Amino acid sequence: MLKLTRRSALALLASASISSRMKVAYAREPGGRKTVFIILRGAMDGLSALIPNDPALNALRPSIMPDMADRIDLNNGFSLHPSLSGIHRLYESGEVSFVHAAATSYRARSHFDGQDFLETLGSTTTRDGWLNRVVQAAGGKGLAVGYALPLALRGDGAAANWSPPVFSEASEDLLDRLQGLYMDYPLLSEPLATARATPTSSVDMSGDGRGPARQYALAGAALGQLMSADNGPNIGMLSFDGWDTHANQSNQISTRFSALGTALAELKSKLGSHWNRTAVVICSEFGRTAAENGTRGTDHGTGGLMILAGGAVRGGGIYGDWPGLKQRDLHEGRDLAPANDVTSILKSVLRDHVGISRSTLDTRIFDSRAPALDGLIEL
Repeated sequence: MLKLTRRSALALLASASISSRMKVAYAREPGGRKTVFIILRGAMDGLSALIPNDPALNALRPSIMPDMADRIDLNNGFSLHPSLSGIHRLYESGEVSFVHAAATSYRARSHFDGQDFLETLGSTTTRDGWLNRVVQAAGGKGLAVGYALPLALRGDGAAANWSPPVFSEASEDLLDRLQGLYMDYPLLSEPLATARATPTSSVDMSGDGRGPARQYALAGAALGQLMSADNGPNIGMLSFDGWDTHANQSNQISTRFSALGTALAELKSKLGSHWNRTAVVICSEFGRTAAENGTRGTDHGTGGLMILAGGAVRGGGIYGDWPGLKQRDLHEGRDLAPANDVTSILKSVLRDHVGISRSTLDTRIFDSRAPALDGLIEL
């Protein structure tokens, strides 16, 4: 089902272990519906995830894209990266959809300012996150799995975070910050980028390792198990670092695409029957450049990719406008244009899934009257 037009287009996770560590009294969640927000920090390259079958992309990226024969063709003008086979299975079963070329109104290229903007979306204070405002409006409680409460869940609404011991090493976020500090000093930034991109930095893919696959799986499973409890929270959040792929992008992004699919599979498994009444929204602070750079990576861009998952979403489709990849269509001559408003996509989920009124969305949640992008939720 293609809705794409130019104008519309884990021993840690044993039950006894978690329940003994997390003694929080949750309000029973309204309406039986669950909502999960996953932020991919560092700016995921959406053009490598959902790949347009467009010759213009070959010219822009001659060396970093997967071979055509390895891509997963969706038979609608787009293909998925081969490492997204787990997400493809959900797409085929109607449990995943996509919105390409999505962006907030933030147009600078700072990871940290961009993430703050994405997590507040209309707040006049950075201590108040939009997801916390959803908790206030909808009732219930919010929960983040991670070593700190993300900005999106901070505020007057009931929200908490829970962290398994594996999250005590928060190296990716530190490395992201160092990369930002070193940006103007090639003597420092280039060796750091190269070191981060080498396969040995993420080889722990199973067993007792602490690589992306294990961390993502732990997080997804923990959140799903906690949210599926009889008195579990109705709002959940996960935060994954390491998506800033300036050099040797192919190795890094394949690992993280696979890990993301594993996280969703664990979330679905632990949610059990609750999955059928769950909507998951996945996005980054912005996208990446349409063209590859000189170190076989991509730089900070504008239009990104949003992934919607869960039994409550109208899956198997690509929604919103597609701006194209011809030079005249690129934002500032370098980025996928911001054709779809992140706020509009969130409004659709919050209105049709959570049940928040349009007036509340426009004034209390987002301070924006951008219309909702219709048709994303099964009604």
